[in-house]
Amino acid sequence: MQLALPSLFPLKKPMYFLKNRQEAGFIPHIEPDGFICYSHDEGVLLDRNNPKGIIHESFQRAKRTLEEGVLKLNSEDFLVEFEALWSRQEGITRVDAILTPEDRFKEIVVFHDENRNKSILLDSINESKVYYLNRLYSSRNVLDEFDRSNGIYIPLRKSSTIKPPAFWETWDIRNYRQLIKHNITASTKNKLNQYLKRKFIQKGDEEYIVLGIPIPMGQRALIGLKLSDFRAEQGKGKHFPFLHPIRKNQAAFEMMPLDIKRHDKEYLLNRTQGHNRIADKKVTVVGLGSLGSRICFELARAGIERFTLIDNDALNIDNVYRHELGISDVYFKDSACYYHFPKTEAMKRAMEIKFPFVEVEYETSDILDIIQGEPGLLLESDLVIIALGSPTEELYVNEMLRQMDGAPPILFTWLDPIGLGGHALSTKKGTPGCFQCLFTQPDEPKRLIANQASFAAPGQNFRKTLAGCQSVYTPYGSIDALETAVMATRLSVRILSGEERDSPLMSWKGDSTALLSQGYQLSPRYGFPSDLLFDTRYLYKNENCVICQAGETP
Repeated sequence: MQLALPSLFPLKKPMYFLKNRQEAGFIPHIEPDGFICYSHDEGVLLDRNNPKGIIHESFQRAKRTLEEGVLKLNSEDFLVEFEALWSRQEGITRVDAILTPEDRFKEIVVFHDENRNKSILLDSINESKVYYLNRLYSSRNVLDEFDRSNGIYIPLRKSSTIKPPAFWETWDIRNYRQLIKHNITASTKNKLNQYLKRKFIQKGDEEYIVLGIPIPMGQRALIGLKLSDFRAEQGKGKHFPFLHPIRKNQAAFEMMPLDIKRHDKEYLLNRTQGHNRIADKKVTVVGLGSLGSRICFELARAGIERFTLIDNDALNIDNVYRHELGISDVYFKDSACYYHFPKTEAMKRAMEIKFPFVEVEYETSDILDIIQGEPGLLLESDLVIIALGSPTEELYVNEMLRQMDGAPPILFTWLDPIGLGGHALSTKKGTPGCFQCLFTQPDEPKRLIANQASFAAPGQNFRKTLAGCQSVYTPYGSIDALETAVMATRLSVRILSGEERDSPLMSWKGDSTALLSQGYQLSPRYGFPSDLLFDTRYLYKNENCVICQAGETP
């Protein structure tokens, strides 16, 4: 082994190399240049005050990595690292794929732009995928602009003998034929043979082969081959059409390994803490201000694909610095003039550009008009989020929705002024606890009082203006909206996944310095430590509430 110290050592870990990379054979965690990958960089803590200790510990780890490889104690790591090792081959080309690695054989279609050297593999074509491709490649219509080829996906069964080619080896089609032959189920073999019997290679054809390699955690790695430039071999007398090379080798051809970059939603969502379990849910967000807009984006990042957005306002330049939308969403330009973008339409455009597979419907309307004229629109969702910042309207929405048969859970969320904190409350028809509880006088239920969840003392006016009545606003920062949005999103995910079945009031508490310096006062609830706020999240429920304690029908 050879030790190499980075110029930034001991801030960077030592590197170890096998001077002859073939000396130990082809074993896991050895790169083509002999580098021994003995630990990942992410999360590594180095004691820079003890450089000798770093070298000693790192050497032991590098040595252990070699020992485990030579003694075949870590052979399963070939499967874990299969895609990474495969990608080290010379001449490999990266391609995109929207392909779900199932346990069944299937035919695939490939679209490629030869001029720009870009290809995408698909296991099906539908309107959603075409829309995604057009956005991904900034194309008017990928199906028209790209050339089309065919291919197959072959799932291999789990086997300890499967490993990628060694860095110093070059596999030919016979190696892949044997790999497939000895590692497929009877069902896959039958379907593959049916395909090969009817498949003939014509002049100018390109054929793609994708193999699904079983790896730990029930997942599959994807590797691929592109077969092209088919031609007759000299002296063999064979001519087009040829049998498929997996069936029998009748032609000369070029073979290129493919590094597959997956775009399928199952793969992408598994990177968001497995939130693909809520991908089929639909959420309605009412109010697309700085808080509501961020909740939309965070829910999309959490895996929600279907949204209905409701707001009757346009994005104002005054709010650009604390809104998820930006300067490019203020105006819409047509041939005659400039129009203000409705928040609903601008959010739809922004979300569908940013997130794969998201579908956004919207209503540029007042929520009160919708409740009175088209209330069924709110019943089509699995969760309704209210972020209006208007307690009067929110109390009305709370009352109306809890009276509707089949109403989904509702989540109210709002901010306290001047960075004091934020809140999220969920409620569900037929269960105690609702938004009205926070405004109910204990001994006089029909008389409203100030929001009891607030960290600011009641009876204070926090409204400010920069240029008269048209620019009145409540002071809070973008970070306050973001923190509240994250809290509301976490609660939303718990509701949608079935983890939260009650009606909690969640609150986060900010710094009171700015508020107190301006002469405002705090409520007693601000004195609660954060752990007490969490422990008492169900205790806000008011047994005298005229909405949720009035005997409503579940």
